[in-house]
Amino acid sequence: MDNHHEDPLDALGHALLGAYVLIGKLLGWLPLPIGLPPIDEEDWDGLVAVAAIDRARIAVRDLPLDSLTASIMDKLLLEWLTAHDLGVITEVVGRDRWRLEALSYALSRITSLAQLAESRLRPYED
Repeated sequence: MDNHHEDPLDALGHALLGAYVLIGKLLGWLPLPIGLPPIDEEDWDGLVAVAAIDRARIAVRDLPLDSLTASIMDKLLLEWLTAHDLGVITEVVGRDRWRLEALSYALSRITSLAQLAESRLRPYED
């Protein structure tokens, strides 16, 4: 067995964890900051993360944001929840190539939405 290649689902899981951290940073930039519980690789608890992201999604709806920024944040958080669930399904049902690709595309959408959110929340920073 070749140990030089990381399992694709593990790599996507690391990317999902990174997206969680990035979302936490973006939520901290909101007019009324929303905190996420810190989670690192050793302490990863998907249920805690899902509950926190879901609560943040509900809270964002009540913030004083313009409609476009609010929509971007809502979609970003929903996309993270979707990617998480797809990762769980892939682990349980099977690591079919199409599921891994779908998860990869979900993470790409998260990255794009995060970039949009950052440009709206921090428009004058490099």
